[in-house]
Amino acid sequence: MNLNLKSKPAINPSREQENVSEQYTFNFSYQAAVNALGQKALSGTELSNLFQDTVTLVSQILQIKYTRVWQVLSDSNSLRKVASVGENFSESDPQDIDIKTHQQVNQLLENTQPIINLNTSNHQLNEFAIPSPPDSVTGLSVLIPGESKPLGFLEVYATEARDFTADDVHFLQSITHVLATAIQRKRSEALVQTQSQVLEQVAFGVNLYEIFNNLCILLEQELPGAYCSILVVDEDKKRLRGGAAPTLPAEFAQGVDGLMIGEFCGSCGTAAYRGDAVFANDIANDPLWKDFRDFALSYNIKACWSSPFTSQTGEVLGTFAISHKFPCHPTPHHLEILKTATHIASIATETYRAATALQRANSELEAKVAERTSELRKTLVELQNTQAQLVHSEKMSSLGQMVAGVAHEINNPISFIAGNLEYANQYIDDLLDLVAVYQEQYPQVNPTVAAKMKAIDLDYLREDLPHLIASMKSGSERITEIVLGLRNFSRLDEANMKSVNIHEGIDNTLMILNHQMKLPNPLPDIQIVKEYGQLPKVSCYANQLNQVFMNILNNAIYALKENLEAGKSTNKMPTIHIKTSVVDGKKVLVSIKDNGIGMKPDVLEHIFDPFFTTKPVGQGTGLGLSISYQIVIEKHQGKLSCISELGEGTEFHIEIPIQISHQEQ
Repeated sequence: MNLNLKSKPAINPSREQENVSEQYTFNFSYQAAVNALGQKALSGTELSNLFQDTVTLVSQILQIKYTRVWQVLSDSNSLRKVASVGENFSESDPQDIDIKTHQQVNQLLENTQPIINLNTSNHQLNEFAIPSPPDSVTGLSVLIPGESKPLGFLEVYATEARDFTADDVHFLQSITHVLATAIQRKRSEALVQTQSQVLEQVAFGVNLYEIFNNLCILLEQELPGAYCSILVVDEDKKRLRGGAAPTLPAEFAQGVDGLMIGEFCGSCGTAAYRGDAVFANDIANDPLWKDFRDFALSYNIKACWSSPFTSQTGEVLGTFAISHKFPCHPTPHHLEILKTATHIASIATETYRAATALQRANSELEAKVAERTSELRKTLVELQNTQAQLVHSEKMSSLGQMVAGVAHEINNPISFIAGNLEYANQYIDDLLDLVAVYQEQYPQVNPTVAAKMKAIDLDYLREDLPHLIASMKSGSERITEIVLGLRNFSRLDEANMKSVNIHEGIDNTLMILNHQMKLPNPLPDIQIVKEYGQLPKVSCYANQLNQVFMNILNNAIYALKENLEAGKSTNKMPTIHIKTSVVDGKKVLVSIKDNGIGMKPDVLEHIFDPFFTTKPVGQGTGLGLSISYQIVIEKHQGKLSCISELGEGTEFHIEIPIQISHQEQ
C-alpha cells in the first residue's frame, strides 16, 4: 500500500548501531500502547470515553500537541469531531462537516488515499478543508476502516517540522483498527442490548409512549447525526399522531402530528397507507414529499426512511422513521435497525393493548359474582405465565444466538492460529539452528553483528522463544475450551431431550458468569466451592436446564454483590457452594447455596410468582425463577425448592429424575 510518506533521511551506520537498543524499546512502547487501548476497548467502555482515551494516548506516545478523532455520521455524508486533545472541545457542541464539499476528505473516506500526509506548507494544510490548529506545522490523517464504508479518521498535528516515519504510521493504523473493531462490535451488540432493555420495560408495564421515546433514544446512539421518530395510527385510522421524536426539531414534530395516511403524504403517511417501507433518499426531488417538501427542507430534513409496524393480523399500528440532514441512501445496518425497531414497536403496542384490555377485564370481573372469582384468577395467572414465557423465550433466544455467534466467530481465527503455531515453532527452531550453524562456522563475528546480538540478547531469545510458543499454544487451547463451553451452553441445536452430563452444564454456566464474580478492590471475589458426586448421564432438555442454573446462580451472585457493596456482609468470604448427588438411585439432586443475607418469609413466599422481583427497575424482570420452576416441574417432572432464613443465606434444591417416565410430545 502506498502511504504517500517521505523517506527517512540517511542514518550514519555507527549511529544506527548505537540506537538499536533504543529503537527496539521505542517500537515496543508503540505495541504496548496499542495493546493497552485494545484492552480498554474489550472492557466494554463507552465509545465516547474510548475516543477521548485514544487522543490522549496518541498525543503522549507521539509527543505531539494535537490529536483528533472524526466519526462518519449515519448519513455517510457528514463528519463529526468526537474527541480532541490540545484544543477546546465539547461533546454538547458537535462540529459537523459536509463530506461532499471537500475533495481531500472524500479521497480519504473513499479509501482512494487511506493516509494523507500533511507535512507540507501551511497553505496545503488549509486546503484539507478541515481547520487545522493555528500553530500546527505538520500533520497526518489516517482512515478508520469499516467493513464496507469507512467509519472515520484519526488526525495528528505537530507544532514543529516533522517527517512521520513508517513506524509512526504503522502505530496510527494499529490504533485506527482498534477503534474500527470497537465501533463495529458496539454496533453488533447494540441491537441485542436495545431489544433486551425495551422488552424489560414492556414486561414491567412502562408507559407505551415512554417506551417509544426510550427506543428512539437508544437507536439514535447507534446512528450519530440521525433522527429517530415514531407515529401511531389514531382511532379512526385516517391519521398518524405523535408517538416519539426525542431529538427532532420540536416545530417539525408538531407539524407532522396529525399527518394524513395516504399516497404522497411524505414517507410516513405513504408507508402507513401502503403497509410497506418507503425510502425518500432526497426529499427535495421525491414526489411523495411534493406537498410537504418546503416544510421539511425548512427544518433541514433532507432524507427520511419510514417503515410501518403491524399487529399479528397485519393491521398497521404506526410507523418508525429515520431522518437525516443530508440526502443519503440506507445501508444494511440502517435496514437492520428499521427491522428491529418495528418488531419491538409491534410487541410494545400489542402488549400495551393486551394489558389495557386485561385491566378493563379485571374491572369488569370485580363486579361479577364470587362463584367465578377463582376461575377468573386462574385465567389471569395463565395469561401472565404465557406472557412471561414469550418475553423470556425472546430474551433467551437472543442470548443463545448471540453466544453461538460469538463462539463461531472466535472459533475460526483461533483454529487458524492453533493450526499455524506448530509450523511457527518448527520455523523458529530451524532459524535458531541456522544461527547456531553460523556461530559454529564463523565464531569470530564483526562488530555490527555483535552489537545486534547484544541488543536483542540472543542467548535469552533462544531460551525464551520455546516458552513463548508453549504459552501461546496453551492460550489457544484455553480459548478453544471456552468456545466449546459457549457452544455447549447455548445448545441451540439440541431442542429435544438428550442424555447429558449435568456437571458440564453447571461448569459451562459458571464460565459464562465468571466475569460477574470478579469484584473491584477492596471487595473480595466471589468463591465457588464444588462438591460433585458420581452422577450418571441424565435425560433432560439440556438448554432449558442450563437456563435454570443460569437464573439461580445469577440471583446468588446478585445477592452477594448487593450485600458486599452495601456493607451488609460479615467477615465471611462470599461463597457459592454447589453440591450434586444421586437420591434413591433414581433422581439427581443439585444444591446451590450462598452465604448471603437470606430472604424474609414474605419474600420467600412469592419468589416463583411471575414478574415478582426485589431488584430495582431495569435490573430484573421477575421471570427467571418463574420460568425455572416451570422447566423443572413441568418439563422434567422434578422438584424445585428454596430454603432461606434472614441472615443465614439461601439454598436452592433442583431434583429431577435420571430418566423421565414419559417425554412430552
